[in-house]
Amino acid sequence: RMERELQAARKIQSALLPDIPSEDYGLEIATRYVSARELGGDVYDFRRYGPQELAIAVGDVSGKGTAAALYGSAAIGILRSLIPAKLSPAGMLGKMNRLLGERLIEGRFMTLCFATWHRGRRRLRVANAGQSQPLLVRDGHARRLHLVGCPLGLGFDAESYEEESLELAPGDLVVFYSDGIVETMRADGQEYGALRFEHLLRETWRLPVEELADRILKEVDNFASGEPPGDDRTLVILRVKE
Repeated sequence: RMERELQAARKIQSALLPDIPSEDYGLEIATRYVSARELGGDVYDFRRYGPQELAIAVGDVSGKGTAAALYGSAAIGILRSLIPAKLSPAGMLGKMNRLLGERLIEGRFMTLCFATWHRGRRRLRVANAGQSQPLLVRDGHARRLHLVGCPLGLGFDAESYEEESLELAPGDLVVFYSDGIVETMRADGQEYGALRFEHLLRETWRLPVEELADRILKEVDNFASGEPPGDDRTLVILRVKE
């Protein structure tokens, strides 16, 4: 009975993952989600933020399994309830931190990167609450967006988060990912690592985003040499259209 319930819950979780937006925001978008267990603790979301604006969220709940999945679903529910307020990325993280902090659950918190993209201005605004730092790849050069901030839901009264605003150009690539990508381990204890990931992006950034997402997961799997994922692996890749 437990096995049947877990399989049913996994189907529901998969069905709740958002589709790539059907509206044209001037972006090519690819997503991938590989759960390390029946239920995953990674989350991602897309929400309409205005006539030309799209919100993007990628997060990771502490722990794994059913409890992490429930916490992640609750957090995404809170995020979606705040969408009509059209908060800045930093404002969104501050508000979510307060609301999750009011529901303090011992041993549970989440990291979250929240961004908004404005098609007409080709402007990306990003804030980060402890999530893996996104990568901007331009003309084969990878730059990490060094944004730091307290994870959400720890009970710390973090009111402000760093925010960066970038003007992007056609062909620019932005990669959001969970730490399950770079922290993939081989049996000998060697980690895939951030530098290897950045090198891969520099070599393959010209690929169409769907092919690039598949290539990344394939490279990580090959590196693991048959070891099962120790953590969820999530990718959200954006490319500015020509």
